[in-house]
Amino acid sequence: MELKTAKYDLKSYSNVYEPREDSFLMLDALELEITFLNNLKPVFALEVGSGSGVIITSLACVLEQCVYFAIDINDQACLATKNTSQLNQCNIEVLNSNLTDGLKDCLFDLVIFNPPYVVTDPGEYEKGMINKAWAGGVSGRNIIDEFIDKLPNVLSESGVCYLLLLKENDINAIQKILGKLNFTSEIILERKIVGEHLFIMKIRKIRGMNKCDLVIELK
Repeated sequence: MELKTAKYDLKSYSNVYEPREDSFLMLDALELEITFLNNLKPVFALEVGSGSGVIITSLACVLEQCVYFAIDINDQACLATKNTSQLNQCNIEVLNSNLTDGLKDCLFDLVIFNPPYVVTDPGEYEKGMINKAWAGGVSGRNIIDEFIDKLPNVLSESGVCYLLLLKENDINAIQKILGKLNFTSEIILERKIVGEHLFIMKIRKIRGMNKCDLVIELK
């Protein structure tokens, strides 16, 4: 099944990350996984750091049985995501929060994260809201590691997470961390572009908490 890029319009959202090669790599990976996802039959899906909303909206257009949520620390990105979903006649609930801090006792069957992965000076992340979309600190993993630490309490027992990574993030080290948290992981797609070697990692639980009803609670 073809996963078409959702229509979007960021003219009113200049402080929001424009879809680029990393975004399109994630879309290509999700397209490869459509049969798997259809068989998985996810009920609740979440994109962390939704930005323009293109990724989760594109998926919502073809995987219609899900209830979709998007979360972003940038309030302008939240508005852009909502606008993108409306342009494509999709229903996505959008929350303004850092990572999954705005959610309590939530389990999702599908989690997507295109994180700030670029290797930068430690203070780059705090220089502006748009910087939070790409600045990842010394190893590019400041936000990635924080996300992974929260993942056991976010992903359902049978769920799947798709995480975009850069070669400099140290894929092997990330997989060791995931293993200690009782996750299995594999690279399902990679792409070299100018100045970057990008990967999509597929993450699933080896064992974990029992699946429970989803409860959304804003802090």
